[in-house]
Amino acid sequence: MSGEGLRTLDLSGKDWESLPLWAANSLPEVLAAFLPSRRWFGSKSRTIRKVWPEAVLPLPGGGRGTVFLCLLRVVFEAGEEEMYFLPLARAGRGEIPEAGEIARLDPPEGNYQVLADGFFVPETGQGLLREILSPDSDGSGLDRVRTKILEKRGLTFDPTLVPTVFGGEQSNTSLLFGRRLMLKAFRRLSPGMNPDLEVGEFLARQGEDIPIPATFGALLARTPQGEPLVLALLQEFVENQGDGWSWFLSRLPAVLAEEDDGVSLDRMVGRLGTETARLHQALGRDPIDPDFAPRPFGEEDLARLADEIAERLGRVLGALEGALPRLPPVPRTKAGDLLLRREDLERFLSDCRARGPGGKRLRCHGDFHLGQVLVTSREGVVFLDFEGEPALPLALRRLRTTPLQDVAGMLRSFHYLSMSALPPGQKGRERAEKWYEGQVRRYLRAYGAKMSTTPGLLPDPFRAGGILGLCLLRKALYEVQYEIDNRPGWLEIPLSGILSLLDGSHLEIGGEA
Repeated sequence: MSGEGLRTLDLSGKDWESLPLWAANSLPEVLAAFLPSRRWFGSKSRTIRKVWPEAVLPLPGGGRGTVFLCLLRVVFEAGEEEMYFLPLARAGRGEIPEAGEIARLDPPEGNYQVLADGFFVPETGQGLLREILSPDSDGSGLDRVRTKILEKRGLTFDPTLVPTVFGGEQSNTSLLFGRRLMLKAFRRLSPGMNPDLEVGEFLARQGEDIPIPATFGALLARTPQGEPLVLALLQEFVENQGDGWSWFLSRLPAVLAEEDDGVSLDRMVGRLGTETARLHQALGRDPIDPDFAPRPFGEEDLARLADEIAERLGRVLGALEGALPRLPPVPRTKAGDLLLRREDLERFLSDCRARGPGGKRLRCHGDFHLGQVLVTSREGVVFLDFEGEPALPLALRRLRTTPLQDVAGMLRSFHYLSMSALPPGQKGRERAEKWYEGQVRRYLRAYGAKMSTTPGLLPDPFRAGGILGLCLLRKALYEVQYEIDNRPGWLEIPLSGILSLLDGSHLEIGGEA
């Protein structure tokens, strides 16, 4: 959208500081063209009918002028409306990356020529950080949350910290302040308490020995009905070697080629199991908090989970049957094998359910995989992004569930990892499968050994194996549907995962780590 490709926003007769007065008439067409080009805009396949700024909140921007925090309502030709967070600022041409340019300003005010996504203008990040850390607000109209850890560490606003946009994200935008602080801005907004803030604030009350970045605070707007809209979350920056997926993927090919003994990977898998348990123990620590106190995972919860999987199973098998003619050869063979085993699938579901309920329902991560892990500079691990499964409504993401749902997510991530590390031509597949099966056992032993120090959070091993089996099937079915829709060539990974479940994959939890 750079250069001649930029649309022009006519400012004739308009003053920048009066943007709230003219935004609804002048901005919709420009924004409707800009939004679908953004990685964080989640509905690229839908046709926008209208965009309008539902709220415009001023944020003092220093010499550049006011930054306007816009909450955009997006209406589509079909389906539900969505809301997005987009700060608007001014910038000179060439002063910011092309990704931050929205439109050319004509006539320019002084040296300002571009309407910018405010996150690419340093004053926006500095203003938001000041709103959280300064004792007094600058009158932006935002609510703020300040956690106990922030107060304990005595953090204050440092005007010399200049933010940079952190690359690589899909649905959010994060600003890095001098490798000390990370401000995560949520682009798509849902009314209600964002689980990332809610879990971070809860864990901040549980102490500082929990494997997550410390949460310091947040900024919230309000809907006209008074419901919270979490705009930004301030966390500690953790020095790291990258995410868990990249860390493993850079090392596993050498292990599969027998050029490395894999001891460092074994240690990391065991550490992940232990730290997952420590996370779940912290989430289950408060018996009276109305939003976090553990609840029994009973017969009704088990029935609800099994019924959901049965419904998803029917839907996914139908989609798989319809996709069969257009699948690549290997996935087509796997799909055919699975479609012939409907009775085995139903029997597996029934057998897992028959083991019965047990343990507790907790507030969990909800979207747990190696990409949500940071490997620290000393090869520890911390877990990120507690927003939950992105496709689910916010209310469902806040529900308690069995912690084995998180465990299943990590195990499925290990399976994807093992297959992704194979060289072209799939040579070494048997060794990759063997590595994966060994890491499943290692992770579950470490997890179970640590969880056993807090009795009652997990069911006994027999019941836990049934619940974990259900969670693994649920996750793999989700993956099958995703791969049918997006990456048919990857479909054999979740299909082989389901087939291995039917063939008696080892699901014992506990024992010596």
